[in-house]
Amino acid sequence: MDMRISKTTLSLFLSVPLVLALLGACELSAQVEASGTNPKQEPVVLEQVPPPPKEEKKEGYVSPQIGNLSGEYLRSLQVTAKQRKAIQENKSLWFADKFRVGFGIRPKVDSLYNTDFDKSAADNRNNALSQTQFFVIGDLNENVLFKVTLQDVRLWGGEIVAGGNADQKYGAIANAGTTIDTSKQKEVVLNNFTGFREAFLDLKTTNQNFRLRTGRQILEFGDGRILGSRNDSLNGNSFDALRFTGKISNHTLDVFGSVVGAENNSNSLVSNNSTKLGGIGDSYYGGVHYNWKVADWLGLDLYNYSLFKQQKKASAPPVLSDTRNYRGDDQLNTSGFRLTNRTKNNSLPDGTGIDWMVEAAWQTGFNGERVTPDWLNQKGNYVTNQKTGELPPFSEAVRYKANIVAVQLGYTPVKEFRIGVQYVQASGDPNRNDSSVATYNPLFATRRMAGGALPFAGNGNSGLVFWQNIKDYSIHLKYETSHYGTFIFNPHWYYKVKLQDGYYDNNNYVAGGKATGETASTEDYFNNQAYNTNKPQLGKLVATELNFIYIITPFENVSFWFGATVIRAGDAIRNQKNNPNEPDPLHRYDLSPTATMVTFQSVFAI
Repeated sequence: MDMRISKTTLSLFLSVPLVLALLGACELSAQVEASGTNPKQEPVVLEQVPPPPKEEKKEGYVSPQIGNLSGEYLRSLQVTAKQRKAIQENKSLWFADKFRVGFGIRPKVDSLYNTDFDKSAADNRNNALSQTQFFVIGDLNENVLFKVTLQDVRLWGGEIVAGGNADQKYGAIANAGTTIDTSKQKEVVLNNFTGFREAFLDLKTTNQNFRLRTGRQILEFGDGRILGSRNDSLNGNSFDALRFTGKISNHTLDVFGSVVGAENNSNSLVSNNSTKLGGIGDSYYGGVHYNWKVADWLGLDLYNYSLFKQQKKASAPPVLSDTRNYRGDDQLNTSGFRLTNRTKNNSLPDGTGIDWMVEAAWQTGFNGERVTPDWLNQKGNYVTNQKTGELPPFSEAVRYKANIVAVQLGYTPVKEFRIGVQYVQASGDPNRNDSSVATYNPLFATRRMAGGALPFAGNGNSGLVFWQNIKDYSIHLKYETSHYGTFIFNPHWYYKVKLQDGYYDNNNYVAGGKATGETASTEDYFNNQAYNTNKPQLGKLVATELNFIYIITPFENVSFWFGATVIRAGDAIRNQKNNPNEPDPLHRYDLSPTATMVTFQSVFAI
């Protein structure tokens, strides 16, 4: 019995391979029949598919800015949103995975007519200018980045040729130089067409939360209303500065210090700002700016900027006091806040809805001058002697006491159209001889073009009236099409804050000619003129300005900007230009009430 079980088990074990072999042969036979091939022919060889090639990993650091360049490095350009997007996403101008080159050309033509509203003076201006920029960005590693921007700004036909015949005096020869009379060096101004708009180094942490920037750079915060790049001007603003930026969550802190003017001439460098050459001497601009993105619909800015200028020396001090000063240190502090719902790079909220902004700033400090107290100095006769530095018998320091308030409100019912209103009030000074400076000083602010997504939402396009002693009411209508460009209609109504103060254009007091008593608007230090029937009456309305602006970007790297402006003089100017009591009968009615401006520019940038 046991032997039979063992033999049966052994036979089953030996038969398993045979059965498997028979099954394999039957399967192979079925495959051959299905394929129609003869098993006696050469065996089928299966093609071997090579494995996919392994991706080559680039060695070293590759800049994350490639195809996603931060707008922080494009502050020197005035471009449309479409152009900016193309510049940021461009990858072809990067090389070696670290370096980016860029180039820009911006020719501009301006034509201004009758800007002093005076028919007795010829003041028409037509000019062509150009700005050329070339920049290099080097994102060397996670901790080091640099940018250098070379900028050339020139007036067409404004070059000076040193020598040659009369035809060469037309400036058709490049780089001919300028003849300088060294005996009159203090009186010779040399044009500097080309220079570095930017040349800075960024030292940053790996997580990008902290950055230290040193060198020539553009400082701009918020709308640029208080401190901006001022790209509406071809020259623009740049500062030789040291700036620290720290970001933690939704909080950003900037601290900066810059040198605006230098008197020292060590290392064989001579500064044109030196007080020895009649310049402003040592001056510094520094500040702190804090931004908190409270929510997507609310952002808060707090800031304080200070301009410090060194004391000025008397031109003829007493013999025993060679270092006497007639004016002490001058420090102007501008402190303020800004609230807005434009929290995404200062752009409008997506789609439709309401956007708004509120900003206010106050100016304090002392300008270094001393005058007799106001109650004893009604006519401003008692001031520090600028030649000897001698103080008046009784004196007090002159302080800054000015402010500015700006409010914007916009509504976008459909994506293409926005209607906005703006009110700006910049303080004026009823008496510029007393112990306070109450006219707001805009310093390094953006002039006509505000930042963000609201082009030309700032001051009027002409620049003939600026935010000093002004109440500015304006409307901003913008219609943006996908193919035909952007249309902007922007009227302004300018009123005086203080009747006795004048009006200003781009931080300069507007003065007239001899025929108008060297004033371009009615003003009076002590308001005595208001009671003098033989003098022009003080007027409130400075001017009304209508602006039409058209911007189109037919190609992603080229845009065209056109602006037309009409300005109508108000009673503040009319009352001065038309004065029936003027002693000179030929200049009693000099008013020409309408001024115009036309401007055109093309912008190419890559």
